[in-house]
Amino acid sequence: MNVPRRYGGLRVLGTVLIVVGIIVLAIGLIGGLVLLTGNFWPGYNQGFNMVGWGPVLLGLANGIPLLAFGALLRLLTDVEYNSRAAMQVAEQSRKSAEAAVKNSEMLMKNTETLMRNTELAVRNTETALKSAGAALAPAAAAVSGATEAAKTGAESAVSVASAAAKDVAEAAKDVASAASQAASNVASSLPKLGNS
Repeated sequence: MNVPRRYGGLRVLGTVLIVVGIIVLAIGLIGGLVLLTGNFWPGYNQGFNMVGWGPVLLGLANGIPLLAFGALLRLLTDVEYNSRAAMQVAEQSRKSAEAAVKNSEMLMKNTETLMRNTELAVRNTETALKSAGAALAPAAAAVSGATEAAKTGAESAVSVASAAAKDVAEAAKDVASAASQAASNVASSLPKLGNS
């Protein structure tokens, strides 16, 4: 995340005010303590001098507001920076969510296509099974006729068996063609499934 900082002048001013506040506090406290414990005034040689409270109070009254105002300026610039960084993260999250929605839609479309291809393959398989059943019925009838023909005569049995063999061969070709079509449909749907 690359968010540039703004308002560098305010940050520098806040830092300067904090440093100045610390200096004012230090001067007021040190000066007050020196005056409180020193013997700088004639007639006050007993030690604790009440005049030292003035610098202490002035140091506190001036140093604390400077510290507070400097910290407030730095805080405001940090809040502004963090707000922009949060907005950038939110924008990236929104873009990621949109991409995820698009990917989900594509996955749904691919799944629907796969289901349609599977249904088509099932239908083709059913058609092939029906064709095989239809081909087997004449063959069974032909075998039955061949049995009857065998009873009546050898020549008629040979001719009926030959006709039945042709019917079986054509039915087998139909079954093979239908099975090949079903396999082709299933094979064409597999790459689409792999892409999704």
